[in-house]
Amino acid sequence: MNIIKRLSFSKIFQNQWLNLLFVYHCLFILLAYFLRIHRGYSDAHLYWARSFDITKYSWLSFADYGTTFMLFLNYPFIKMGLPFWFGFLLYGLVGFWSIILYIKWIHLVLGKQLLIRGINILPIFYFLPNLHYWTAGLGKEPLIFFGLVSVFYAMASRAYITFSSLMGGILLLILRPHVAMMLLSALVLVFVFNEEYSLKRRVAVASVALSFFLTLLYMVFQITHIRHWNWERILYFNAYSIESFRHSGSYVPMLEYSLPYQLFSFYFRPLFFDANSLFQHLASVENVFVFAIHLLGILFALRDYKKIHYPQWVKMVFLFTLICGLLYVQRYANLGIFMRTKMMFQPFTLIALLFIIKQGKPFKNT
Repeated sequence: MNIIKRLSFSKIFQNQWLNLLFVYHCLFILLAYFLRIHRGYSDAHLYWARSFDITKYSWLSFADYGTTFMLFLNYPFIKMGLPFWFGFLLYGLVGFWSIILYIKWIHLVLGKQLLIRGINILPIFYFLPNLHYWTAGLGKEPLIFFGLVSVFYAMASRAYITFSSLMGGILLLILRPHVAMMLLSALVLVFVFNEEYSLKRRVAVASVALSFFLTLLYMVFQITHIRHWNWERILYFNAYSIESFRHSGSYVPMLEYSLPYQLFSFYFRPLFFDANSLFQHLASVENVFVFAIHLLGILFALRDYKKIHYPQWVKMVFLFTLICGLLYVQRYANLGIFMRTKMMFQPFTLIALLFIIKQGKPFKNT
């Protein structure tokens, strides 16, 4: 615990919260590890070369974008003979660090407290189970969340070029270029329609962003094997992706749903009518809470629309969330995948909704 107390972020809230959060996150690291061991083969086994003989490959063999890059990152640790559990500890600590940065971002955009009858409700959002679970395991998620929160923190603080934001952006680009593409789209659209900047500047930024967007789109097409722009081919691969989940344990017939219900399913399910296991029941509890925050945020946005202010970071978060929903419902049809994917945007969306609720209700905050 003394190491944790020396973290530079330890002053953002009381040490007892930090210590409790660390212990809480460690429990999720243990849970993630033992579940992967119990369930057999998983992506984590691939990332730590448990499913093939890595001695047949050199380090540079894995210098590529996408999933292969995970092996590039892990290669030195694997060659040193470090055990499987070490990978979970390593990535789990990266996930913990990312959550501390996330809390720092919350304090930057929302303040350190939101009091209801003298009780600060913000710590509830520090302990979101879905976020901790997916940032506690050996996988892309801890790195992706670090990338996202680094970029959002840079945007909110207007400190655009920092080591954290550059490293986070690079990780997003290499590991999941489609996420980088969606985030770039949200950022650029908000900037382009911001009349505070000159038309010349907006056009220049949009032109540069377009070249980055096309590069990312090319990378996405190579990873998904679509290869090139062809609408029929895109639709075929999307439908194939949906059908590939049909025999999974928590398949959702997304092709049979209307678009609004597809989005609802992606954003808020599993719910109790879906639940067939303890974990799905626990996920349902969190999703009911998330849905309630969304309803409350929409209520205040409609009731107090004349006085609600939407800063740039709120617009970015909402647009990123919408873009993610519209694209992922075309390819995913599994409740577990929904939960894993939502951790990339849902924690930010909840804080943006709290920002709206805060304006509609006179919270006492410091």
